[in-house]
Amino acid sequence: MHRWLLLAYPRDYRRARGAEILETVRDVGSAHRRSRVAANLVRHGLRARLGRPASRSVVAWASVFAVVCGLFAASFGTWLAWLGSRPLDHRDLAAVVGQLYPDRQVSHLDQDDPPAVFLIYGHPLNEDLLSELLLGDGGEYAPAELSASFDQMPAAGLTELRQRLDATGWEQSEPVRSDAYGCVPGSPRCDPASIPSDITVYAARDDHVLAVAINAEGSMSLTLGRATPGAAYPAGLLAFVLGALGGWVLFGWASRRTEGRRRLVQGPAKFLYGVAMVFWAAPILLSAPLMLTHHLSEPHPRWHVPWEWLGQPALSLPFLLGAVLLLLVLGLAALPQRRPAGRTLAGASGSEPAV
Repeated sequence: MHRWLLLAYPRDYRRARGAEILETVRDVGSAHRRSRVAANLVRHGLRARLGRPASRSVVAWASVFAVVCGLFAASFGTWLAWLGSRPLDHRDLAAVVGQLYPDRQVSHLDQDDPPAVFLIYGHPLNEDLLSELLLGDGGEYAPAELSASFDQMPAAGLTELRQRLDATGWEQSEPVRSDAYGCVPGSPRCDPASIPSDITVYAARDDHVLAVAINAEGSMSLTLGRATPGAAYPAGLLAFVLGALGGWVLFGWASRRTEGRRRLVQGPAKFLYGVAMVFWAAPILLSAPLMLTHHLSEPHPRWHVPWEWLGQPALSLPFLLGAVLLLLVLGLAALPQRRPAGRTLAGASGSEPAV
Protein backbone atom coordinates (compact mmCIF):
# COMPACT_ATOMS: atom_id res chain seq x y z
CA MET A 1 0.00 0.00 0.00
CA HIS A 2 2.77 2.42 0.90
CA ARG A 3 4.29 2.01 -2.55
CA TRP A 4 1.10 3.47 -4.01
CA LEU A 5 1.21 6.32 -1.52
CA LEU A 6 4.59 7.31 -2.92
CA LEU A 7 2.71 8.54 -5.98
CA ALA A 8 2.03 11.67 -3.94
CA TYR A 9 5.69 12.60 -4.55
CA PRO A 10 7.12 13.95 -7.81
CA ARG A 11 8.62 11.33 -10.13
CA ASP A 12 12.24 12.48 -9.66
CA TYR A 13 11.86 12.34 -5.90
CA ARG A 14 10.40 8.82 -6.03
CA ARG A 15 13.30 7.60 -8.14
CA ALA A 16 15.91 9.06 -5.81
CA ARG A 17 14.32 8.45 -2.40
CA GLY A 18 11.50 5.95 -2.92
CA ALA A 19 13.44 2.83 -1.91
CA GLU A 20 14.81 4.55 1.19
CA ILE A 21 11.34 5.69 2.30
CA LEU A 22 9.82 2.23 1.78
CA GLU A 23 12.62 0.59 3.75
CA THR A 24 11.96 2.95 6.64
CA VAL A 25 8.22 2.30 6.48
CA ARG A 26 8.69 -1.48 6.67
CA ASP A 27 10.26 -1.07 10.09
CA VAL A 28 7.05 0.45 11.50
CA GLY A 29 5.21 -1.89 13.86
CA SER A 30 1.59 -1.27 14.89
CA ALA A 31 -1.32 -0.67 12.54
CA HIS A 32 -2.01 2.69 14.21
CA ARG A 33 1.56 3.75 13.58
CA ARG A 34 1.30 2.62 9.95
CA SER A 35 -1.81 4.80 9.47
CA ARG A 36 0.08 7.82 10.76
CA VAL A 37 2.96 6.98 8.44
CA ALA A 38 0.59 6.76 5.47
CA ALA A 39 -0.92 10.15 6.31
CA ASN A 40 2.55 11.66 6.63
CA LEU A 41 3.62 10.19 3.31
CA VAL A 42 0.67 11.78 1.52
CA ARG A 43 1.00 15.13 3.30
CA HIS A 44 4.72 15.48 2.68
CA GLY A 45 4.40 14.11 -0.83
CA LEU A 46 1.79 16.67 -1.83
CA ARG A 47 3.93 19.41 -0.30
CA ALA A 48 7.00 18.16 -2.13
CA ARG A 49 5.13 18.44 -5.43
CA LEU A 50 4.96 22.20 -4.96
CA GLY A 51 8.73 22.69 -4.55
CA ARG A 52 9.80 26.04 -3.07
CA PRO A 53 10.53 24.64 0.43
CA ALA A 54 11.14 28.11 1.87
CA SER A 55 7.82 29.51 0.67
CA ARG A 56 4.80 29.68 2.98
CA SER A 57 2.33 31.14 0.48
CA VAL A 58 2.76 28.47 -2.18
CA VAL A 59 0.53 26.05 -0.24
CA ALA A 60 -2.23 28.66 -0.02
CA TRP A 61 -2.05 29.44 -3.74
CA ALA A 62 -2.03 25.76 -4.62
CA SER A 63 -5.04 25.17 -2.37
CA VAL A 64 -7.00 27.96 -4.06
CA PHE A 65 -6.23 26.56 -7.49
CA ALA A 66 -7.06 22.99 -6.43
CA VAL A 67 -10.41 23.96 -4.89
CA VAL A 68 -11.44 26.03 -7.90
CA CYS A 69 -10.46 23.21 -10.26
CA GLY A 70 -12.42 20.79 -8.08
CA LEU A 71 -15.54 22.97 -8.21
CA PHE A 72 -15.42 23.28 -11.99
CA ALA A 73 -14.78 19.55 -12.31
CA ALA A 74 -17.72 18.79 -9.99
CA SER A 75 -19.97 20.91 -12.18
CA PHE A 76 -18.82 19.02 -15.26
CA GLY A 77 -19.37 15.66 -13.57
CA THR A 78 -22.86 16.71 -12.51
CA TRP A 79 -23.60 17.88 -16.05
CA LEU A 80 -22.61 14.47 -17.41
CA ALA A 81 -24.92 12.79 -14.89
CA TRP A 82 -27.76 15.07 -15.99
CA LEU A 83 -27.25 14.03 -19.60
CA GLY A 84 -27.99 10.46 -18.60
CA SER A 85 -31.29 11.32 -16.91
CA ARG A 86 -34.67 10.29 -18.24
CA PRO A 87 -35.95 12.82 -20.81
CA LEU A 88 -39.17 14.71 -20.20
CA ASP A 89 -42.34 13.27 -21.70
CA HIS A 90 -45.21 15.55 -22.72
CA ARG A 91 -47.64 12.81 -21.72
CA ASP A 92 -46.51 13.17 -18.11
CA LEU A 93 -47.48 16.85 -18.22
CA ALA A 94 -50.86 16.02 -19.73
CA ALA A 95 -51.43 13.46 -16.97
CA VAL A 96 -50.56 15.98 -14.26
CA VAL A 97 -52.95 18.59 -15.68
CA GLY A 98 -55.66 15.95 -16.02
CA GLN A 99 -55.24 14.89 -12.39
CA LEU A 100 -55.35 18.41 -11.00
CA TYR A 101 -58.04 19.86 -13.29
CA PRO A 102 -59.97 17.06 -15.00
CA ASP A 103 -62.91 19.36 -15.67
CA ARG A 104 -61.01 22.17 -17.41
CA GLN A 105 -59.52 22.55 -20.88
CA VAL A 106 -56.12 24.21 -20.96
CA SER A 107 -55.45 27.07 -23.35
CA HIS A 108 -51.89 25.88 -23.96
CA LEU A 109 -50.21 22.51 -23.46
CA ASP A 110 -46.78 21.47 -24.75
CA GLN A 111 -47.32 18.39 -26.88
CA ASP A 112 -43.76 17.73 -28.03
CA ASP A 113 -40.93 16.28 -26.00
CA PRO A 114 -37.93 18.59 -25.44
CA PRO A 115 -35.15 17.84 -27.95
CA ALA A 116 -32.45 17.72 -25.23
CA VAL A 117 -31.94 17.65 -21.46
CA PHE A 118 -30.60 21.23 -21.54
CA LEU A 119 -31.84 23.96 -23.84
CA ILE A 120 -30.81 27.48 -24.73
CA TYR A 121 -33.53 29.65 -26.24
CA GLY A 122 -35.62 26.47 -26.64
CA HIS A 123 -32.98 24.65 -28.71
CA PRO A 124 -30.22 22.15 -27.96
CA LEU A 125 -26.76 23.64 -27.75
CA ASN A 126 -25.06 23.62 -31.15
CA GLU A 127 -22.34 25.46 -33.04
CA ASP A 128 -24.66 28.34 -33.91
CA LEU A 129 -25.62 28.89 -30.26
CA LEU A 130 -22.16 28.31 -28.78
CA SER A 131 -21.23 31.98 -29.08
CA GLU A 132 -24.47 32.91 -27.30
CA LEU A 133 -23.61 30.53 -24.47
CA LEU A 134 -20.04 31.71 -23.97
CA LEU A 135 -20.27 35.40 -24.75
CA GLY A 136 -23.19 36.87 -22.89
CA ASP A 137 -26.34 34.75 -22.82
CA GLY A 138 -25.14 31.71 -20.91
CA GLY A 139 -27.85 32.31 -18.31
CA GLU A 140 -30.38 31.08 -20.85
CA TYR A 141 -28.82 27.60 -20.75
CA ALA A 142 -31.03 25.60 -18.39
CA PRO A 143 -32.75 22.23 -17.89
CA ALA A 144 -35.62 21.66 -20.30
CA GLU A 145 -39.17 22.14 -19.06
CA LEU A 146 -42.72 21.57 -20.28
CA SER A 147 -45.54 24.04 -19.69
CA ALA A 148 -49.31 24.32 -19.70
CA SER A 149 -51.54 27.30 -18.95
CA PHE A 150 -55.09 28.47 -18.39
CA ASP A 151 -56.16 31.88 -19.65
CA GLN A 152 -58.51 32.10 -16.70
CA MET A 153 -57.93 30.79 -13.22
CA PRO A 154 -59.93 27.58 -12.65
CA ALA A 155 -62.78 27.85 -10.19
CA ALA A 156 -60.82 25.69 -7.75
CA GLY A 157 -58.72 28.09 -5.72
CA LEU A 158 -55.40 27.79 -3.97
CA THR A 159 -56.73 25.67 -1.12
CA GLU A 160 -58.29 23.12 -3.42
CA LEU A 161 -55.16 23.05 -5.59
CA ARG A 162 -53.06 22.13 -2.57
CA GLN A 163 -55.56 19.47 -1.55
CA ARG A 164 -55.40 17.93 -5.02
CA LEU A 165 -51.60 18.00 -4.95
CA ASP A 166 -51.66 16.11 -1.65
CA ALA A 167 -54.22 13.64 -2.98
CA THR A 168 -52.11 12.84 -6.07
CA GLY A 169 -48.89 12.27 -4.13
CA TRP A 170 -47.06 15.56 -4.63
CA GLU A 171 -44.81 16.78 -1.83
CA GLN A 172 -45.41 20.51 -1.84
CA SER A 173 -43.95 23.59 -0.20
CA GLU A 174 -45.68 26.56 1.31
CA PRO A 175 -46.96 29.00 -1.36
CA VAL A 176 -44.56 31.79 -2.32
CA ARG A 177 -46.22 35.17 -2.64
CA SER A 178 -44.66 38.08 -4.52
CA ASP A 179 -45.99 41.51 -5.42
CA ALA A 180 -47.45 41.64 -8.92
CA TYR A 181 -45.86 45.05 -9.43
CA GLY A 182 -43.64 47.42 -7.51
CA CYS A 183 -43.96 51.03 -6.49
CA VAL A 184 -41.76 53.68 -4.92
CA PRO A 185 -41.70 53.26 -1.13
CA GLY A 186 -43.12 56.29 0.66
CA SER A 187 -45.19 57.39 -2.30
CA PRO A 188 -48.77 58.42 -1.41
CA ARG A 189 -50.02 56.02 -4.09
CA CYS A 190 -47.95 53.14 -2.81
CA ASP A 191 -49.90 51.01 -0.37
CA PRO A 192 -48.12 47.64 0.06
CA ALA A 193 -51.24 46.14 1.59
CA SER A 194 -53.23 46.78 -1.58
CA ILE A 195 -50.74 45.40 -4.11
CA PRO A 196 -52.05 42.13 -5.59
CA SER A 197 -49.84 39.07 -5.24
CA ASP A 198 -48.63 36.41 -7.65
CA ILE A 199 -48.61 33.01 -5.98
CA THR A 200 -46.35 30.07 -6.82
CA VAL A 201 -46.62 26.56 -5.40
CA TYR A 202 -43.64 24.22 -5.81
CA ALA A 203 -44.06 20.45 -5.59
CA ALA A 204 -42.04 17.29 -6.21
CA ARG A 205 -43.03 13.71 -6.99
CA ASP A 206 -40.76 10.86 -8.05
CA ASP A 207 -38.32 12.38 -10.56
CA HIS A 208 -40.54 15.36 -11.45
CA VAL A 209 -40.72 18.89 -10.09
CA LEU A 210 -43.77 21.06 -10.63
CA ALA A 211 -44.32 24.80 -10.33
CA VAL A 212 -47.89 26.12 -10.36
CA ALA A 213 -48.03 29.90 -10.81
CA ILE A 214 -51.26 31.80 -10.09
CA ASN A 215 -51.00 35.28 -11.53
CA ALA A 216 -52.73 38.27 -10.01
CA GLU A 217 -54.61 39.00 -13.24
CA GLY A 218 -56.37 35.63 -12.99
CA SER A 219 -54.35 33.29 -15.24
CA MET A 220 -52.48 30.15 -14.23
CA SER A 221 -49.47 28.27 -15.59
CA LEU A 222 -47.94 24.90 -14.75
CA THR A 223 -44.29 24.05 -15.44
CA LEU A 224 -43.00 20.48 -15.26
CA GLY A 225 -39.29 19.71 -15.01
CA ARG A 226 -37.00 16.87 -14.15
CA ALA A 227 -35.65 16.46 -10.61
CA THR A 228 -31.91 16.25 -10.05
CA PRO A 229 -30.84 12.71 -11.00
CA GLY A 230 -29.52 10.60 -8.14
CA ALA A 231 -26.28 9.90 -10.02
CA ALA A 232 -25.45 13.63 -10.01
CA TYR A 233 -24.40 13.58 -6.34
CA PRO A 234 -21.74 10.83 -6.43
CA ALA A 235 -20.62 12.01 -9.87
CA GLY A 236 -20.13 15.55 -8.59
CA LEU A 237 -18.27 14.39 -5.47
CA LEU A 238 -15.96 12.08 -7.42
CA ALA A 239 -15.29 14.75 -10.02
CA PHE A 240 -14.48 17.28 -7.28
CA VAL A 241 -11.89 14.97 -5.71
CA LEU A 242 -10.28 14.18 -9.07
CA GLY A 243 -10.38 17.82 -10.17
CA ALA A 244 -8.86 19.10 -6.93
CA LEU A 245 -6.13 16.47 -7.03
CA GLY A 246 -5.42 17.19 -10.69
CA GLY A 247 -5.29 20.92 -9.97
CA TRP A 248 -2.79 20.39 -7.16
CA VAL A 249 -0.56 18.22 -9.35
CA LEU A 250 -0.71 20.67 -12.25
CA PHE A 251 0.05 23.64 -10.01
CA GLY A 252 2.94 21.72 -8.47
CA TRP A 253 4.41 20.90 -11.86
CA ALA A 254 4.31 24.54 -12.93
CA SER A 255 5.64 25.66 -9.54
CA ARG A 256 8.65 23.34 -9.68
CA ARG A 257 9.32 24.21 -13.32
CA THR A 258 9.41 27.95 -12.61
CA GLU A 259 11.26 27.71 -9.29
CA GLY A 260 14.63 29.41 -9.43
CA ARG A 261 14.09 30.59 -13.01
CA ARG A 262 15.04 34.01 -14.26
CA ARG A 263 12.70 36.87 -13.44
CA LEU A 264 11.82 37.00 -17.12
CA VAL A 265 9.99 33.67 -16.60
CA GLN A 266 9.07 33.60 -12.93
CA GLY A 267 7.74 37.15 -12.69
CA PRO A 268 5.31 36.94 -15.64
CA ALA A 269 4.19 33.46 -14.55
CA LYS A 270 3.23 34.71 -11.08
CA PHE A 271 1.48 37.76 -12.50
CA LEU A 272 -0.50 35.78 -15.10
CA TYR A 273 -1.50 33.20 -12.50
CA GLY A 274 -2.73 35.90 -10.09
CA VAL A 275 -4.84 37.59 -12.76
CA ALA A 276 -6.21 34.21 -13.91
CA MET A 277 -7.30 33.37 -10.37
CA VAL A 278 -9.13 36.70 -10.16
CA PHE A 279 -10.98 35.87 -13.39
CA TRP A 280 -11.84 32.38 -12.12
CA ALA A 281 -12.67 33.16 -8.51
CA ALA A 282 -14.52 36.48 -8.93
CA PRO A 283 -17.63 34.91 -10.56
CA ILE A 284 -17.74 32.32 -7.78
CA LEU A 285 -17.44 34.89 -5.00
CA LEU A 286 -20.13 36.98 -6.69
CA SER A 287 -22.60 34.24 -7.60
CA ALA A 288 -22.42 31.82 -4.67
CA PRO A 289 -23.69 34.25 -1.99
CA LEU A 290 -26.46 35.52 -4.27
CA MET A 291 -27.52 31.98 -5.09
CA LEU A 292 -27.49 30.98 -1.41
CA THR A 293 -29.64 33.99 -0.52
CA HIS A 294 -32.03 33.11 -3.31
CA HIS A 295 -32.35 29.51 -2.15
CA LEU A 296 -32.94 30.52 1.45
CA SER A 297 -35.59 33.07 0.48
CA GLU A 298 -37.97 30.58 -1.15
CA PRO A 299 -38.43 26.80 -1.39
CA HIS A 300 -36.70 24.84 -4.14
CA PRO A 301 -37.77 21.25 -4.83
CA ARG A 302 -34.76 21.19 -7.19
CA TRP A 303 -31.71 23.24 -6.41
CA HIS A 304 -30.08 25.20 -9.18
CA VAL A 305 -27.43 23.23 -11.05
CA PRO A 306 -23.91 23.53 -9.57
CA TRP A 307 -22.35 25.58 -12.36
CA GLU A 308 -24.84 28.39 -11.76
CA TRP A 309 -23.42 28.70 -8.23
CA LEU A 310 -20.05 29.34 -9.90
CA GLY A 311 -21.47 32.03 -12.16
CA GLN A 312 -21.34 29.77 -15.21
CA PRO A 313 -22.05 29.88 -18.05
CA ALA A 314 -23.50 33.37 -17.53
CA LEU A 315 -20.03 34.72 -16.66
CA SER A 316 -18.10 32.43 -18.96
CA LEU A 317 -16.06 35.23 -20.52
CA PRO A 318 -13.92 35.74 -17.36
CA PHE A 319 -13.53 31.96 -17.16
CA LEU A 320 -12.26 31.80 -20.75
CA LEU A 321 -9.86 34.68 -20.18
CA GLY A 322 -8.54 32.99 -17.06
CA ALA A 323 -8.07 29.72 -18.95
CA VAL A 324 -6.05 31.52 -21.66
CA LEU A 325 -3.81 33.12 -19.03
CA LEU A 326 -3.25 29.78 -17.31
CA LEU A 327 -2.25 28.23 -20.63
CA LEU A 328 0.33 30.98 -20.99
CA VAL A 329 1.63 30.13 -17.49
CA LEU A 330 1.95 26.47 -18.49
CA GLY A 331 3.75 27.54 -21.64
CA LEU A 332 6.27 29.52 -19.60
CA ALA A 333 6.73 26.58 -17.23
CA ALA A 334 7.35 24.23 -20.16
CA LEU A 335 10.23 26.32 -21.49
CA PRO A 336 13.57 24.43 -21.33
CA GLN A 337 15.55 25.10 -18.20
CA ARG A 338 19.08 24.48 -17.02
CA ARG A 339 19.41 23.03 -13.52
CA PRO A 340 21.96 24.80 -11.33
CA ALA A 341 24.96 22.64 -10.50
CA GLY A 342 24.83 20.93 -7.12
CA ARG A 343 21.08 21.35 -6.66
CA THR A 344 19.69 18.51 -4.54
CA LEU A 345 16.34 16.85 -4.78
CA ALA A 346 15.62 17.60 -1.15
CA GLY A 347 16.18 21.29 -1.72
CA ALA A 348 14.07 21.30 -4.86
CA SER A 349 11.18 19.20 -3.69
CA GLY A 350 10.47 20.10 -0.09
CA SER A 351 10.99 18.64 3.34
CA GLU A 352 11.67 15.06 4.19
CA PRO A 353 8.64 12.94 5.16
CA ALA A 354 8.24 12.23 8.84
CA VAL A 355 7.83 8.52 9.27
